[in-house]
Amino acid sequence: MKKGTRQANGSRGMTRRDVLRLGATVAAGAAMGPFVVTPGHGQTFNWQKYKGKELFCIFYKHPWIDEMVKYFPEFTDLTGIKVNYEVLPEVQGRQKLTVEFTAASGGVDAWHASMHVEKRRFWKSGWFQPLNAFLEDKSLTAPDYDWNDFTTGARSDVAQPDKTISAIPTFVDVFTFFYRKDLFQQKGIKVPTTMVELEDAAKKLHDPPRMYGFVSRGLKNANATPWAWVIYSMGGEYLTKDGKSAINSPVWVKSLDWYAGMLKRYAPPGVVNFNWYECSSAFMQGQVAMYYDGVNFASQFEDKEKSKIAGKVGYAVLPAGPAAHVAPTYTNAMAVSAQSRNKEAAFFLIQWATTKKMCVRELLSGVGVGRVSPWGDPEVKAKPKMPADWYTAYLESLKIGRAGLPEIVDVTQYRDIFGVAIQKAIEGGNSAELVAQANKEFQEMLDKTEK
Repeated sequence: MKKGTRQANGSRGMTRRDVLRLGATVAAGAAMGPFVVTPGHGQTFNWQKYKGKELFCIFYKHPWIDEMVKYFPEFTDLTGIKVNYEVLPEVQGRQKLTVEFTAASGGVDAWHASMHVEKRRFWKSGWFQPLNAFLEDKSLTAPDYDWNDFTTGARSDVAQPDKTISAIPTFVDVFTFFYRKDLFQQKGIKVPTTMVELEDAAKKLHDPPRMYGFVSRGLKNANATPWAWVIYSMGGEYLTKDGKSAINSPVWVKSLDWYAGMLKRYAPPGVVNFNWYECSSAFMQGQVAMYYDGVNFASQFEDKEKSKIAGKVGYAVLPAGPAAHVAPTYTNAMAVSAQSRNKEAAFFLIQWATTKKMCVRELLSGVGVGRVSPWGDPEVKAKPKMPADWYTAYLESLKIGRAGLPEIVDVTQYRDIFGVAIQKAIEGGNSAELVAQANKEFQEMLDKTEK
C-alpha cells in the first residue's frame, strides 16, 4: 500500500519509424467516433480557479499510476490544488471504494477506474459523476484539451447506455505475449503463433527449479482477465444472444482443462495464488520463460534497476486458438466521484492527468495511452523507452482486440465465480463439474442483477 501527499526478434522487418507511423494510422482511424464534445460558451479557462482545494484519491496499483503521480508537484504548482492519495492493489482498492461510496462518506474525490469491471455497476449505483457538462464548459475544460483526440474504443468504453460520459480514458490495456528471446534463440524456438506451439515451447523451456516454462494468473478474480484469451480463442462466449449464461458448454470445459493444465505443468509452485504482480515478479527475476498479460505491465521489464531480464524480452501478439485470433482489451479511466464535495477541482485533476503532454510522458515511459496524437509526437519518435516490437505488438493486438469481460452489472461477481473454478481446476478439480457449478451460480447472479 502506498500513500502520498506529493504534489523477440526485433520488429519483424519494421523500423521504429514504421511502427510509430502505423500507430498514428491505427489510432487516427479509431478516432472517428460518435462521442463528439463541442465546448460551449462560458468563462475563460483558468487552471488556478480552484486554488487552495485539497483532494483525496484512490488509485489501483499500476505502472500508469506510478508514472502519473511523479508529476503531482507539477499539478499543484499549476493549479494550487493539493492531492492526497492512496495506492492499493486493485481488488482491495475496489473494496475500499465500494465501502466509501456505499456509506456516502464523500471522502473520495477521484479514482482510477477499471471500466471493464466498474462501468455498469458503479453507473447503476450513481457513483460516477457525469462529465458531459464539464467537458462542454469552457471555464472547466482547457481549450487545447481536445476530447476528440481519444480513440473511439476508449470513448465508447467510458460512455454509458444513457450517453453520459463517466470518466476520461487513460489507456486501453491489451493483452500481449512476453517471452525470453535469449532463451528462444538458444533453443532454436520460434515465437509461437498458435496455442499448440505455445504449449510445445513451454515443454521445451521448462526446467524447474531453474526455469519454469510458462506463467499466468492463478488467483481467483484476477485470473478472469487472462482467462478471456483462452475462452475466446477456443470459441466460447460469456452470454447467449438472449443474455443468459453461456458457460455450461464443452468449450468451457476444454478451455479450463487447457489453462489449468498449463499452469499445473509449467508454472512456478504456488501459481494458484499469483496475481499479475507475482507473475511479473517471477518473470522479471528470470524464473519464467513465457508470460502474457496487459501490455502496460511490460515497462517494468526494461527497468535495469528492477529487472534481471532487461533487454532480453521479446513482445508479440498472442497466439491464435483453434477458433479465433483475439487479444482481450481492458480500458482504465480517471473518474470523479458523484459524492465529491470538490467535483470541479477533481475534474481539473483528471483532465490534467490525461492531457496530451501527460500522455506523451506515459508513452515515453512504456505505458500505453488512450489518445491518438502521442503516437506521432516527435519526442516519442526520437526516444521511446520500449523496444520496437513492444509498439508493434501493442498496435497489432489492438487490431484484433475484443473487450475481455462481459458488460454486465456485477462483473466482479462473475470474476469471483469463475475465478474460483480456475483455482480449483489448478488444484486438481474436475473441469466439467467446476464449469457446471460456475454456470449455475453465474445464471443465478444474472437473474438477480440484469433487470
